[in-house]
Amino acid sequence: MIFGVLDRYIGKTVLLITLIAAGGLTVISDIITFIDQSRHLGDGDVDFMFLLWYVALLTPGLFVQLFPVAVLLGCVIGLGMLSKNSELVVMQSAGLSKLQLILSACKMVVPVVLVVALMGQTVVPMLQQYAQSEYSFASSGGRVSRISWGLWLRDGAHFINIGHINTDQTIHNINRFTFDGTVLRKTDRANIGIYNQESHMWDIFDVTTTHFSDQKITQEHSTLQQWNLYLNPERMEIFNLYNRDFTVSELIDYISYLESNNIDANRYKTNLYKKFILPVSMVVMLLLGASTVFGSLRSVPMATRVLIGLAVGFAFYLLNEVLPNFTYIIGLPPIIGVFIPSIIFTILAIMVLNRRL
Repeated sequence: MIFGVLDRYIGKTVLLITLIAAGGLTVISDIITFIDQSRHLGDGDVDFMFLLWYVALLTPGLFVQLFPVAVLLGCVIGLGMLSKNSELVVMQSAGLSKLQLILSACKMVVPVVLVVALMGQTVVPMLQQYAQSEYSFASSGGRVSRISWGLWLRDGAHFINIGHINTDQTIHNINRFTFDGTVLRKTDRANIGIYNQESHMWDIFDVTTTHFSDQKITQEHSTLQQWNLYLNPERMEIFNLYNRDFTVSELIDYISYLESNNIDANRYKTNLYKKFILPVSMVVMLLLGASTVFGSLRSVPMATRVLIGLAVGFAFYLLNEVLPNFTYIIGLPPIIGVFIPSIIFTILAIMVLNRRL
């Protein structure tokens, strides 16, 4: 990729505004997150310094999440500044087309977009998982610990490992180990458990129990057992156990597990597709920003163009967040809801860019 003088000038302007916007939005989100989580001060071992550390761990994830909006702001404000100073007019008079000017911005912004998207699929999920593990351990006073391959609970003589927790109040891949001092006496294994709102206990299905004694090992099977666990839906929310950010490989593995057990996996398919389309969403934001900048300033003031760009970008961002969840709820394939907003707004941006000045 060849960088000319104008490429570097336009690209630096747009990229600088983008990074400033991303930093500013992230700081605001950090403050909001800290204020929201401060209601849990005093829960277990959660104190002021822990919350600062927790929010710091969430910061890279917030940066990635908000970067598409920052790209829109960078493009609209950066190109808007160049247009306000008549620099874009001069460049176009020198023979540069709108497409060439947009490509000049893309040459420096798109590589950063790819780096941010890669960070969102590698570093961020690990940091998010570590942050939530620390939070669940601290807020439960050490009774709950979440690790990369599941959740651990300590309940008296029982140690319970839960492989996955769903937002529909079901738990999967359950193993319970019962000790007498340091001696393992019994293990219980089950695939699924459902929280019973009436009894306030967990209905655990198809439980295989193994008993260990000094003379022999015996095994029995139960269709249904009720377990009184420290865990319940309210504590799941308090400990942020629902808010796990999976990596791509974890999502693929978990989707395979759900489908093999005839469990609806559309929510997780949606998250997987959204990870892949994240770079595309950022480029669409850039096109939307550019489409509102080019044109005759005498017909539409630049300030109005900036506001229009922000409104259109926000509409795209909102549709991108809402439509995927709505489509799988009504029974449509998740991939439709994930890709439709990008397709619609890309066509819209191209149509606006192709209009006559």
